[in-house]
Amino acid sequence: MSITRRAALGALSAASLAALAVPARAQAEWPKGQPIKVLIPFAPGGVPDIIARIVTPKMAEGLGQSFVIDNKPGAGGGLAGQLLAQAPPDGYTLLTGTVSTMAIVPAVNPSLKYDPTSFAAIGLAAIVPMVVLVRPDSPARDIPGLIALIQRSPKFDYGSSGNGSILHLTAELFRLRTGVKMQHIPYKGSAPAQQALLAGEIDVVFDALAPAMGQIQAGKLRALGLAMAKRSPALPDLKTIGEQGVAGVEAYTWAGLYAPHGTPAPIVQRLNTELLKALKDPEVAKKISDLGYEIASSTPAELAAHTAAELKKWTEVARAAAVKPD
Repeated sequence: MSITRRAALGALSAASLAALAVPARAQAEWPKGQPIKVLIPFAPGGVPDIIARIVTPKMAEGLGQSFVIDNKPGAGGGLAGQLLAQAPPDGYTLLTGTVSTMAIVPAVNPSLKYDPTSFAAIGLAAIVPMVVLVRPDSPARDIPGLIALIQRSPKFDYGSSGNGSILHLTAELFRLRTGVKMQHIPYKGSAPAQQALLAGEIDVVFDALAPAMGQIQAGKLRALGLAMAKRSPALPDLKTIGEQGVAGVEAYTWAGLYAPHGTPAPIVQRLNTELLKALKDPEVAKKISDLGYEIASSTPAELAAHTAAELKKWTEVARAAAVKPD
């Protein structure tokens, strides 16, 4: 499945089904009366928030309907998932879902009352690879060097953006694949974890590439490997973890659009069409790539399959690592 290079987004109401059945002129007549609300599972400035704010203005042009970004942080991203599950399937409430909202939070906190695989998947928009980071003064210069360093260290700490986060689970996946012993130190976000690494409080961080790019380019942090099947265009000389001898460590955060369960197929398809058009816009594409994100696109069916696969994968990792919610 070529999920990592495609995308789709948008919104419509059930009242528009008749309009969707009529081509061209009628399709431009998006139902008026209220804006399309896009739930964001984290505070402003994160991957889903940034992607939504870049893509939805272009989608609004195609639909003739305004969008409103509604940040709903809480429960590690799970609050927004619960709100989508409670929303009517009329195309006026959407969610920019991430690996946390759609896979990790349900994996580590089954008490949350929503099933991510029940949502109407619209399309993927972008991905952000995870990268292994150390300080420039670290003896480790690559992944084999990191493994050797951990093995000979009596105590080796890794930081994350919190218990059950993608940073935490990526490090645990690495630990499970290599057999190394590391101590988890959770922080309240990716930025505090990076600052702790810079200050020497911890030894390594598995973080998303985009928020780490500035520190890497400034020489303040050293990137040892990319947790992807292929290298990133943003850092083409950085080898993947797999290229360095450790198979099975593939992790990235992503942003995709979802609607409530039961949203009619014509609405989903129209939203997918408008998202794809937005992602192909040169200005939109440049904004996304300049931030270190990789544009991704998919059909609704591909995103649904991707969501199910990610949920299965991270559930297995969480159980193997005995990760529990705070």
